[in-house]
Amino acid sequence: MSRILLVSKESNLIEVLRLSLRSEGHHIMTALDGLEAFEMVSGRLPDVVVTDSKILDELALCKLLRHAHPDKRLPVILLSDAPPPTDQHASLFDAYIPKPVAVEQLLTLVSRMISERQNPA
Repeated sequence: MSRILLVSKESNLIEVLRLSLRSEGHHIMTALDGLEAFEMVSGRLPDVVVTDSKILDELALCKLLRHAHPDKRLPVILLSDAPPPTDQHASLFDAYIPKPVAVEQLLTLVSRMISERQNPA
């Protein structure tokens, strides 16, 4: 069972994504902000992180996760109603999904990332 961390202050978004991902057999963890998310995964990293751009510290969260575990490639999906990042922060995210979120697109992307993580090329 894969572990997915959802980080968002939008309870409706979290609930829809949690139910959808859970129905696919994933174990879901949720956090309201980057600090809570980081504390939650300090013992065991999730397989994928899905973070909302409304979280002001999503960049800090990604940096913390990647610097704390440089030997592990942790896939991070950014959900946003803004254009995809194109600056130096773009490398902190592995994928971008525009809001409103197409749940099927997210499910497909999560499955692909988990498969790639379990079977590196």
